[in-house]
Formats: sequence, C-alpha cells, structure tokens
Amino acid sequence: MHTVSFDAWKEFFTAAVSATAALTGLVFVALSINLAKILTQPGLSARGGETLILLAAALFTSLMTLIPGQPSWVMAIKFGVVGLFAWGWPTMIHVGAGRLGHYGQRWQFVLRVLFHQVATLPFVLAALSIVFAIDGTQYLLASGVLLTLGVGLFNAWILLVEIVR
Repeated sequence: MHTVSFDAWKEFFTAAVSATAALTGLVFVALSINLAKILTQPGLSARGGETLILLAAALFTSLMTLIPGQPSWVMAIKFGVVGLFAWGWPTMIHVGAGRLGHYGQRWQFVLRVLFHQVATLPFVLAALSIVFAIDGTQYLLASGVLLTLGVGLFNAWILLVEIVR
C-alpha cells in the first residue's frame, strides 16, 4: 500500500464539502415541499433516497480527505466502505424498482442504473488504487465527487421542478 496525500487537493475538497452540503439541503427541501406528490408516484421516494446517498458519499469522502495525518490504509477502508454502500444500496433500489415496473420505459431504467454506476464506482476504485499502489487516487475521488454532484443536481431538478409539471 502506498502513501496518498491530499494536501494539494485541500481547496478542491473543501469546496466540494460546501457544494455537496448545499445541494443536500436543497434535496431535503425538494423532498419536503413535494412530499405528497413524491409519495404518490412510484419510484420517486426511492430517487430521493438514492440522491441523498449519492450526496452523502461525496460529502463524507470529501470530509475524509481533509482529516490530517491519516494512514493510507485507513483512507482505503473508509473510501471502500462509503463507495460500496453508495454503489450497493441504490443498486438494490434500482433493481427492486425495475422489478416493480416503476420505470415507464426500459431505457429510463438503463440510464438511471448507468448514471448511478458511473457516479459511484470511482469511490470504490479510489480505495482499490490505494490498496494496489496505483497512482490517481485523488483524481478518482474528484471524479466521483463531481459525478455524484451532477447526478444529484439532475435528481434534485426532477424532485423539485419536474414533479409539478
């Protein structure tokens, strides 16, 4: 296992913490404002949960990089646990929703699963890059944060605006 430093990335991950916390707040507002509509439409409450899990993954991993003096193996475990949870739990939600027919079209199911996989797998890959001494951990984490923010923004738009159309 090699040593990974996030010192040069401190400003990026500090900004990511702020952006992710703000977007998470927006999702909570969207869920509370439109709760009655969300609960009547199949799959939307699951989308809300998925979005909160995605944003929590970005928030927690960004915060983890800001803790000084951590051994790399500790970071690998933390990134792996967060990444596996953020990847696995919503994947189970998607599969369950697909079986229940909550997606109007098959392509909607495929896109939701694809976007989610692409957004969360960088967290798992970052943990593996530490374990197998492969450079690029910081870039993988940054990619995961940016991708989860993108998917989170898209889902927040649906939960806040598209739901009332």
